[in-house]
Amino acid sequence: MEIMKKDSISGEELGMYIIKNDIYTYSGIKVDDNEYPISQENFNILLEKIDDVEDADILECYVQLQSFVQRSQAMANAYNQQAQNGCCRILMYMSQASQVEHARKMIEYLPMIMTESQFRKMRNPGRIARMRGVAVVAENFPCRPGCLDVNDEFIPPEIDCFQEMASLEYIEKMKDRIEYFRNELMIPGVRYHLAYNVLYKLIAERINIDEFTVFCVDSGEIIEQINEINTHKKRFAQEIAGEGEEYANKVRILNDVFREIDIDALYPSDKNISTVREILSDINVFRTSMDQLVEILAGAEG
Repeated sequence: MEIMKKDSISGEELGMYIIKNDIYTYSGIKVDDNEYPISQENFNILLEKIDDVEDADILECYVQLQSFVQRSQAMANAYNQQAQNGCCRILMYMSQASQVEHARKMIEYLPMIMTESQFRKMRNPGRIARMRGVAVVAENFPCRPGCLDVNDEFIPPEIDCFQEMASLEYIEKMKDRIEYFRNELMIPGVRYHLAYNVLYKLIAERINIDEFTVFCVDSGEIIEQINEINTHKKRFAQEIAGEGEEYANKVRILNDVFREIDIDALYPSDKNISTVREILSDINVFRTSMDQLVEILAGAEG
């Protein structure tokens, strides 16, 4: 271990060594046993070689950085789970509503059922009637009065209770709840999760240790979920049943309640990244303002 052979070491040198030791320990990368991991006994020996106040202050900055990483990883994971929770709830409501519309859409391809007298009264059939065609049943249809009304017109089957409570029309009544999942869980969860990851990358740049990014929490799953929501919404728009005012109203609800999520807008802005990069030029920030840097990066302003 080369560092142990030195008679004196700087606070910067020992601080960097501590961070690298944590990186190798966390990542599980196999390295020379004589180099990493450092034992507490050897660390104490190295610590005694710091005899300058300024070097001690610099070392303290790295020790505080080490502490921040341990705490911030837990926070980044918590925000990631929060965002996934919000995404799952939104996707659940959207999936249920799209299933209802898919069923309604399938019905549009079945012939419209009506009695002979009802067919004779029909004038200027709409798009759906022209597309579906008509199945005419006899006036003495055996299920009367259950299937025919007093005017001898066929009664369309009613949508069941589950479908009614999962339809777009009902979803509109749930808008406040879905907005909560979006604005209070998903969006801030993603913003802070990504803010921590960007901060780790900026720290890696600041201390010139690329491997520091090993502490980033994987964002692949949450990004995939957001893409799934956006993709599902596009498919959903193609499955909306009905025509005229009914169709237009359901399109309005879909676009209002399940607005597309702009993933790029959730990443820290270039302006905020530049601000944090400048603050990090002072190593003392490692022991004073790390949480403030997360807030800056998570900010929506650009």
